[in-house]
Amino acid sequence: MFEKLAIYCDRYAELIPVSFVLGFYVTLVVSRWWGQFESVPWPDRLGALVGAHIRGTDETARLTRRTLMRYANLSGVLIYRSVSTAVYKRFPTMKHLVQAGTTYDLKPMTTNPYPNPYPR
Repeated sequence: MFEKLAIYCDRYAELIPVSFVLGFYVTLVVSRWWGQFESVPWPDRLGALVGAHIRGTDETARLTRRTLMRYANLSGVLIYRSVSTAVYKRFPTMKHLVQAGTTYDLKPMTTNPYPNPYPR
């Protein structure tokens, strides 16, 4: 049975060139990688917008800009934590994020009512 299947596949393998199929595969892999690369949050553009729109040299404007960018960086770290094991090892708990200065010690953020069913 296997020999008949091998002969059948060999007979039709010459109809579609391998380079044609390989081209589709490479296109699929590169497009998926590029989509993931574009989904990575980059805080640079947001930082430029925050700096341009929140004007002032007083303490309130400075703290507002700083807080907004801190939240943007925190959201990036939380996303990277769920994707990258290296980032998860660096920040395994919210206490580690507080120690790094990424966020403040907020009690609602430290309790997780939804446990993660997927071990890391």
